[in-house]
Amino acid sequence: MMFRRFLPAAAFVLLPAMAMAASPQPAQQQANATASLAHTPHDPAPEQVDAHITALHDELGITKKQEALWTPFAQTMRDNAQRLHDAIDSRREKLPGMNAVENMQSYAELTVERAHDMQTLNSSFAALYESFSKKQRAHADTLFRQGDAEHAEHRQQAADTTTATAPATAADAQAK
Repeated sequence: MMFRRFLPAAAFVLLPAMAMAASPQPAQQQANATASLAHTPHDPAPEQVDAHITALHDELGITKKQEALWTPFAQTMRDNAQRLHDAIDSRREKLPGMNAVENMQSYAELTVERAHDMQTLNSSFAALYESFSKKQRAHADTLFRQGDAEHAEHRQQAADTTTATAPATAADAQAK
């Protein structure tokens, strides 16, 4: 089971090396190709974050009384998004000079930071959720479950795309 979880992560770490070996390029183009292939979380633009916040506000039916609890939750989303953006930028800048161990460590640090941000977001959401009516809670529960399903589907589509576009290995070539 652990192997199945590690395999996709290992593939993302190895993809840049496989891509560089497949086609000789000048050093700068090679570094850019490596940086673009390395596994890094999605980095939404500030306008996407604000659009998500607005849509969530409307979808949850936040009332005037709940605005005092909504505001810190929304600000936490913005702060988390900015922190993620800064961390991703830093990772992308350093990526061309990283070896595989440094790459994996960088991704692990990014994941830990993201987990901490989610804990902070959950804390601010818990207070807001407590203020919800039964109808709002039921809707939020459904909305968040659907969001998890959509994220899982998106991850699966990304994995399928990566698998379909991955270069053939020597064993694959011999099998043909």
